[in-house]
Amino acid sequence: MFASLASFGGLVWKRRFTLTQNQKYRHRLRLRAVDNVVETIIKSGVSLKALDYADSMPRESEMTPEQKYWVESKRYRNGIKPAHWVPHWTKTRFDREWTPTAIHEPSKAK
Repeated sequence: MFASLASFGGLVWKRRFTLTQNQKYRHRLRLRAVDNVVETIIKSGVSLKALDYADSMPRESEMTPEQKYWVESKRYRNGIKPAHWVPHWTKTRFDREWTPTAIHEPSKAK
C-alpha cells in the first residue's frame, strides 16, 4: 500500500497567506467594476435600499489595503483572515468597512 503525502506529516492543501500581485490587481479591477455599476445605477434614477447601502460603502480608491484584502473572522487568529480564503471570494459580498483594532495591528517589535 502506498503512503500519501498526509501520512508523511505534510499538508496536502497548501495555501498562500498573502495574495499574489496578480490576484491583488484583479481584485482591485473587480472592486472598481462594482463601483462603476453602482454609480451607473444611481445615475439612472433607481432607488433601492440595497443600492443606498452600496453607495454608503467606500470606493476602491478610498479603501485601505486592510479593507481590500482582509476579512473579519471570529474563528481565525487575530480576528482576520485573507479575503481569498473565503469560498468564492471574488463573488461573495463581505462588508468593506471595518476598523483594525490593536489585535489586528501587526507587531512592530522585530
